[in-house]
Amino acid sequence: MGSVVDIKMIKVTFGDAWAKGGALMWVLAFFSVLELTMILYLWFSQRRGGFLNDALARMKAAKDRAAEGSRIAARLYSAVDWLADIAAIAPLVGLLGTVLGMFQAFAGIDTAAGAKPAALAQGVSKAIITTIFGLAVAIPALVFHAMFRRRAATRIAELEEKADEIFG
Repeated sequence: MGSVVDIKMIKVTFGDAWAKGGALMWVLAFFSVLELTMILYLWFSQRRGGFLNDALARMKAAKDRAAEGSRIAARLYSAVDWLADIAAIAPLVGLLGTVLGMFQAFAGIDTAAGAKPAALAQGVSKAIITTIFGLAVAIPALVFHAMFRRRAATRIAELEEKADEIFG
């Protein structure tokens, strides 16, 4: 019969992963904080009553109500687009970490002295960790972008309907 392979589960703490990921982890941390800030901002700014009341008041005070309505819609969609930008950039930062980690791994291979397993493992770890963190930042950003984009479209439609009723 075949031989039994004993595979140990390797446990990596967040601190270990952070240290192995290198300087790009700070960039990914910045994007994750920006992402959370935008999610909270959009969550509260797109509430039905608050958004409609504020938008209608701004339209009422404006000289050109249609132009003000367009500006309100553009600002709302612009805020939502920040999440799409984060979702696009974070995996690229992770990919940059992957390339740098693989470069580090291959630099650990010295043809004259033979491969240095520790240097090879360190580079591969960096590559994997930055990829994981880049995707961990990007995936929720993309999910919330889709959610808030739909919510923004709904709020704009509600604003148009209410503005037609009021300003007719």
